[in-house]
Amino acid sequence: MIVGAAMTAVVIAAGIATAVSGGDPGSPKAFGSQPASTAGADASAATPPPGAASGTGTDSAPSPTVTKTTAPKDMKWGLDYSDTLTFDKPDELATALDDAKRLGMDYIRVDFGWEDYQSFANFPPDFGKFDNVVAAANARNLKVLATIDFPPPWARRDTCKDTSACPPADNALFAKFVKQAVARYSARGVHYWEVWNEPNIVAWAPLPDPVDYTKLLVTVSAAIRAADPHAYILMGGLAADHPSPGAPFITPYDFITAVAKAGGLKAVDAVAYHPYPDGDPASSKTFQAISQSPTSIITALNQAGAPNMPIWITETGANIPALIFNQPDQVKPQEANQVHLAQREAEVLASYPNVASFFWFSYQDVPSAHLVFGLRRGDGTYRPSFDALQQIIADAKKSQ
Repeated sequence: MIVGAAMTAVVIAAGIATAVSGGDPGSPKAFGSQPASTAGADASAATPPPGAASGTGTDSAPSPTVTKTTAPKDMKWGLDYSDTLTFDKPDELATALDDAKRLGMDYIRVDFGWEDYQSFANFPPDFGKFDNVVAAANARNLKVLATIDFPPPWARRDTCKDTSACPPADNALFAKFVKQAVARYSARGVHYWEVWNEPNIVAWAPLPDPVDYTKLLVTVSAAIRAADPHAYILMGGLAADHPSPGAPFITPYDFITAVAKAGGLKAVDAVAYHPYPDGDPASSKTFQAISQSPTSIITALNQAGAPNMPIWITETGANIPALIFNQPDQVKPQEANQVHLAQREAEVLASYPNVASFFWFSYQDVPSAHLVFGLRRGDGTYRPSFDALQQIIADAKKSQ
C-alpha cells in the first residue's frame, strides 16, 4: 500500500542507515505490493522447500546447517507480513500462509491500519480484505496477531495529516473503530492485538511521546476488552535503536518507564520489542537491552512492579545490505550470514527471562522500500534462511 511521501522517506532513510549493521529497519509497515524482481539478487542461492512455489530460478544449493536450539516451553513462533497479506491475490495469500505453516509458525503478524478499512468518515468500515486473511489463517490453524495503527487522513491530527504515522485526532473515535473490529474478529478466533508499531520513534508523528501514546493505549485497550474479554493485548513493539542518524528515539527502558508511570502497563498483557542485532546477538546492545544492561526492559518492568510481564519479540531478523548498495558479489555471503544470525537470535532469545515469542521479519523483500530482510527475495525465490528457520523451529519444538 502506498502512503504519504513523508513516511515513505522515513522508511527508505531507515533502511539505508541500518543496512550495514543489520539493525532495525524502523519501518511501521511494508509499502506497496510485492515487487517482481530484486536488483542484484542471486536467484540461485536457495532451493524452494518441497511442495512450495518455485518462483524464478531453481539452481540447487546445499541445505543450511544449524545447531539445535533450546527454547522455553511456551515460546511462540511467528512470521511478520507487514501490510502485504491484505492486498494479496487469493493464490498469493494461500502461498504465503502455506509457507508459514511449512516453517512451523504458530502466529502471523499483520498490520491492521484503520486507513485500510475506512477511507471516508461517513461510511462504515469495510473489513472484507481482512476477512480473507483471517479465514486463510484459520484454515491453517495459524493465530493472527494484528497491529492496530494508522488512521485515515480524515481522522488524523492537523499537525501531521500527511503521514500515516500520525496519531488519531480523537482517541475515542479510534477506539470505536477498534471495538467494531475486535467484536467482528473475536468471533472468528482473533484475540491478539498489538497497539501501534514502534511508538518510540517517528512512527509516532511528529515526535515520540510516551505520555501521549499511553492515553491512546489505555483508551484502545479498554475498547478491546469490552469487545473481547479474552483478548491478549500487547504494548506497541518498541524499536531497539534510532531508525536513522539523528532521528528521534526514546530508549525502550525510558519509554516503558514513562508508560508505566502514566498507568499504561496496567492496560496490557505484555510489552513488545524489536531487537534487530548490531552484530552477534549475544553481544549486541539491542539484545542486551532486554535483560543484560542496567537500563534494560527487565529493569524497567521490575521498577514498574511488573517483573513477570512477558516480552514479545514481534520483529527481529537480518537484512541483505548488498541489495541496497548494489554489491552483487556480497549477496551470497550475506545470505549465509542471515542463516547464522537466525540461529544465534533464536539461541540468545531462548536464554533470556520473560521472552515469550520470536517473530521473524520478514516473509519477503520489498526492495522499493529498502526492506530486504525476507525469507524470500523480491522475485519470490527462497533464501537459505527459509530452510534454516524451518529447522530451528522444528528442533526447538522437539526440545519443548
